[in-house]
Amino acid sequence: MKSTRTTISILSLSTVSNITTVITGVIPQLRREFPNIPTTMIEWLVTIANFSALLTILPNPFLSRKLGIKKVVIIGLLISATAGIIPAFSNNFLLIMCSRFILGLGVGLFSPHAISLIAHNYSGEFRAKLLGYQTGLTALGNAILLGLAGLLVGIWHAVFGLYLILIFIAILIGLFVPEPEKPSIETKNSKVKLPWQKWQLIILTFITYLLIWGVQLKLR
Repeated sequence: MKSTRTTISILSLSTVSNITTVITGVIPQLRREFPNIPTTMIEWLVTIANFSALLTILPNPFLSRKLGIKKVVIIGLLISATAGIIPAFSNNFLLIMCSRFILGLGVGLFSPHAISLIAHNYSGEFRAKLLGYQTGLTALGNAILLGLAGLLVGIWHAVFGLYLILIFIAILIGLFVPEPEKPSIETKNSKVKLPWQKWQLIILTFITYLLIWGVQLKLR
């Protein structure tokens, strides 16, 4: 049985899985701050991070095999923390946009492992219970972060300071989460091809994901 600190550290990863959404509440302030920038481009500050996350989610299994899941998670958290905090000190829209893109690359590295670390470290009924907690903590963490962002909405730079929490979670993962055991040689050599029907579902999910984000942004 893993220690309580390990369990808390792994579950803490779920609370920041949707951290790219933190700035959605300050879009009106950003519109006023950058009156010469089209509204669509300002809204892309949110969506570009979600898009770039997909770019690192795809090679994530390869990177995890080469570097180890724990290292990938910590690197992702630190990349996201560093890129996420940059807009707190800058009024350059291009720099902010680039930082948001890099933020998403980091999120794509750590967010898939909010579930995989549970699967690797626990088993049986306790694992099923933690997976249920993971779903709830993802929603709870997102709600808390959005609430904190709402309190800081008057100073839009300060909202980006919330990304510093990723450094704290990286420390927890580094100190208390063991590196999952590598798969056996037989497992490594076995390759499973994804059927075309599954790829269709993935494409449909991606399109739905983009549509949902577009609607959410327009409703704000």
